[in-house]
Amino acid sequence: MNKKTIESLEFDKVLALLSNYAMSEAAKQRALELLPIDEERKIKRWLNETTEACKIIEKSSSIPVHSLHGVEQIVTLVDKGYLPTPQQFEFLGAFLDSVKKIKRFMMKQEYHAPTVSSYAYSLYELTDLAEEITRCIRNNQVDDYASRALTKIRSKLAAIEEKIKTKLAQIMKGSSSFLQEQVISIRNGRYVVPVKSEYKRKFSGVIVDQSSSGQTVFMEPHDLNKLQDELTYLKVEEEVEIQKIIGQLTDMTAAYKQELLINIEGMVSYDFIFAKAKLSKYMNGHEVNILPDEGFNILSARHPLLGVNAVPLSVTLGKDYMALVITGPNTGGKTVTIKTIGILAMMVQSGLHIPADPNSSFCIVKDIYVDIGDQQSIEHSLSTFSSHITNVIEILNKSRKDTLVILDEIGSGTDPREGMGLAISILEALYDSRAMLVATTHYSEIKDFAEKAAGFQNGSMGFDIETLQPLYQLIVGKGGDSQAFSIAQKLGMPMGIIQRAKEISSRQSIEDLTIIPATKERERGQEKVAHKEKQQIQSYQVGDSVWIPHLQTKGIVEKTVNAMGELKLVVKGEKVTINHKRVKPFIKAEELYPDQYDMDQVFDAKDVRKKKKLMNRKHVDGVFIECMDEEK
Repeated sequence: MNKKTIESLEFDKVLALLSNYAMSEAAKQRALELLPIDEERKIKRWLNETTEACKIIEKSSSIPVHSLHGVEQIVTLVDKGYLPTPQQFEFLGAFLDSVKKIKRFMMKQEYHAPTVSSYAYSLYELTDLAEEITRCIRNNQVDDYASRALTKIRSKLAAIEEKIKTKLAQIMKGSSSFLQEQVISIRNGRYVVPVKSEYKRKFSGVIVDQSSSGQTVFMEPHDLNKLQDELTYLKVEEEVEIQKIIGQLTDMTAAYKQELLINIEGMVSYDFIFAKAKLSKYMNGHEVNILPDEGFNILSARHPLLGVNAVPLSVTLGKDYMALVITGPNTGGKTVTIKTIGILAMMVQSGLHIPADPNSSFCIVKDIYVDIGDQQSIEHSLSTFSSHITNVIEILNKSRKDTLVILDEIGSGTDPREGMGLAISILEALYDSRAMLVATTHYSEIKDFAEKAAGFQNGSMGFDIETLQPLYQLIVGKGGDSQAFSIAQKLGMPMGIIQRAKEISSRQSIEDLTIIPATKERERGQEKVAHKEKQQIQSYQVGDSVWIPHLQTKGIVEKTVNAMGELKLVVKGEKVTINHKRVKPFIKAEELYPDQYDMDQVFDAKDVRKKKKLMNRKHVDGVFIECMDEEK
């Protein structure tokens, strides 16, 4: 997958989350570099690893995975001939102990995690190296009993140091008036006492150091010279013996270099696998099915970065239809929806569980190409539209079978009519490339195109007109509307303005539109227009059936043409107002209904007809009929 796709779909943010669950730096880096693959067998194995690791986590919260702190550096050092420090050998000893523990731990997981537990068989316990490190190193130092020679040397060192301290105590007691304080210290590797500067010539000893103020000199008493020299010699012997022991441990470690590298790789793998399981638990994820030729069947899925509060998404793609066009109002969730489809596909092909119903299924795509958001390039001085088109051209060149193309607001950023035409042409070309396609748009013409074109399906984002709030729910099989008129009406926009807006938007071009005169001339102008149009109006009677081309359906005339040239119709049980020029005669009322037919049967609801019948007979308190039509 290319970098643009990873960033546009925010897959890198999922990898950052995954990285946070890893312990070792190597596993963290592996998480950040994880990319989708297209090998079916490998994808299924990766997914199964995550599933088995989840089962292990459910049974045990304490898994002996080592952080590898300092271990990789040791292997590098011994390979280059350097001697690790005692502290580094302690790191190595702790690592080998973790290898031993995880092998024992995994052997107990064979029943419910056969694949993951089997990886432990490749780990080497290296018992002799582990025992030698434990014997020789303690508390980040070479232990006294690491060798007989070191035991003997340190025994002598302890005895001489005790003699020196005893001797110093006697000297300080006899020379207390010369001393700044009764404290023994070590300067330049020699035991010294703090002598007042004015008594330095009266005290029997050698100046080793002095204080920053110059008021105190640190002197080694002459009586300690021989003992101090012997102590220095023994310390040199001690260091030589320590280096000898460290060298032996280094040689032993170097001999197991290959086994150690395998152990490190095995521990990193376990760390990474359990990081995937922890991410799955965090996202409430599941393993889904891989069905190569069945397209996507995504059930109750959530965007992995939005948490449990996200509205579940269910959508199919690539089987009954190859292209899905999603329409609907701004901020309705279109972009999140297409990003969800893309990022879930990437996660599945990376061996990650996804927050979706486990019965969901995914085919395998070889690549995903996206054009989402503002891709304006300042350095190349490209406009937003130009940048989108440049990106789409690249997608067109690469699009093919087994790829997924995701386009957000296709054709936007230019003249609406030209943008719409270009968008439809691009969609056709992508469909011909045999790629799976998901696109969002504001153009109603593209919605109409998708409804008629083979292999395309419409989708829309749900919108609650009562609360004026998006539902963030994808409805497949139905194109959406911008909801501009509904929102405006709900917020109190005068109906006259809304009706005028509907008339304007219904025209094929601005030249077809009758322009309303300016305020001072409006009333007179309207009268002229009404008079002129009355001469041209098709004669319609109440009950006539008319054909509505732009809706591709029939309607029944409830009220004849008014002064504005509008007909009131009943269309599929709903009452609508449509300009007479947008309908055509279909069947006359006299052909549809017998003489003296009660038209209330057509236009009134059942409860209204009952009330009318009751009220025609007598007055009834509390019974009324609400009349919504301003002309009644």
